[in-house]
Amino acid sequence: MIGKPEWFTYRIFGWGIRPKTWQGWIYLAIVAALIGFTVSAGINQAIKMWVFGVVMGIIILDMLHIMIKLPKTHDERENYHQLLIERNVSFGAVLAILGVALYQTYQNMGLATGIFPFDTSLVIVLGAMVAVKAVSTVYVHMKV
Repeated sequence: MIGKPEWFTYRIFGWGIRPKTWQGWIYLAIVAALIGFTVSAGINQAIKMWVFGVVMGIIILDMLHIMIKLPKTHDERENYHQLLIERNVSFGAVLAILGVALYQTYQNMGLATGIFPFDTSLVIVLGAMVAVKAVSTVYVHMKV
């Protein structure tokens, strides 16, 4: 794609990547300028939304490509540390979602609302997390 994984490293705080070379900073500046130009362009609003969608789609695909290739540019220790961080974040996300579901259940105890006494989107998010975990586990076991 456009950006190269060698230009980036994992973020220490938050998710995603951050530039580690001058090429990464130039790439980031070009991306910001492209988004800024797209938003401030004096064109029809409907056309602007389509252009913005295409630009953001390209940027997101390129960032995903960089993030997928990034482990190959780091040493084993950095990859292991990143995996531990991601695992801990996943546990925290699951606990937070379950906590919100329990809190909403407590709030809605006397109400008869739908199938679940909490927001249905929480079930969808947890289901998606389980599906990704299952597919990832099967993929890794097939590769090993």
